[in-house]
Amino acid sequence: MRIRINLFFMLLCALYIALGLTVEVLFILVAVLVHEISHVVMALALGVKVTEIELLPFGGQAKIEDFTGLEPDHEIYIALVGPIVSLSLAGIFYFIQARMTSTYLPLFININLFLGVFNLCPALPMDGGRILRALLSQAIGYKKATGRAAALGKLIAVLFILIGLYQVYFQHSGANYVVVGMLLFWAARREGQLLVYAFMRYLVNKKGELSKHGVLPAQQIISREDTLIKKILESTRPSYYLVVVAVDEADHLIGMRSEAELIECFFEKGPGSRLRDC
Repeated sequence: MRIRINLFFMLLCALYIALGLTVEVLFILVAVLVHEISHVVMALALGVKVTEIELLPFGGQAKIEDFTGLEPDHEIYIALVGPIVSLSLAGIFYFIQARMTSTYLPLFININLFLGVFNLCPALPMDGGRILRALLSQAIGYKKATGRAAALGKLIAVLFILIGLYQVYFQHSGANYVVVGMLLFWAARREGQLLVYAFMRYLVNKKGELSKHGVLPAQQIISREDTLIKKILESTRPSYYLVVVAVDEADHLIGMRSEAELIECFFEKGPGSRLRDC
């Protein structure tokens, strides 16, 4: 798994270091990294593989190996553990601070407190937005749920930028709000691309195998039309292409659907979608 630091975040860190705030930068990096590692550990515990995490000032973004990581229950657990860990660290070091004097402990407490509370906002790309998407996806599908949660993220980003500009104009401070708002807006906009990333990656890998060998084995399965799509997709494997034959209660042939069509329907209509919905 790759760990990447966003370019603009790196520039912001470089600016802080130039201003003599090296310790502050290290604390921010440590807090964000621990926050993201907690997501990865929970993902691994649930059998979801994360290929890359990108660190941002307000947390990070994780790319999953395949679409099965979007299972609503899994996404809620993976998203929720980050704020819990950050708030737990803030609480632990708060009690440690009561027994010892340190110049930097209050800073580390505040950073983790900010990460925990801010990431509970119900808007993408924050963890609260992932929880909201998981809940909405069961009713309106992943694409629409992602769009609505990302729109809230953009709204919060614009508010951050406006607050920052107000402070810059009237108080000659607040540039941090502008920078974080711009990063947040960019990250919220990219969420829609990350949604289909796993789907495209999964199919491109199969198309690559087909181009390389000229043929790709197919497995044909028979399914009732009321079967959940996510249950059918449990039969997918990288080594073959899945073709589903749909039959009714009298075992009469209704039609056939490809693996790609099922995955697209899964994204469009959510985890409760059935074969008949395609």
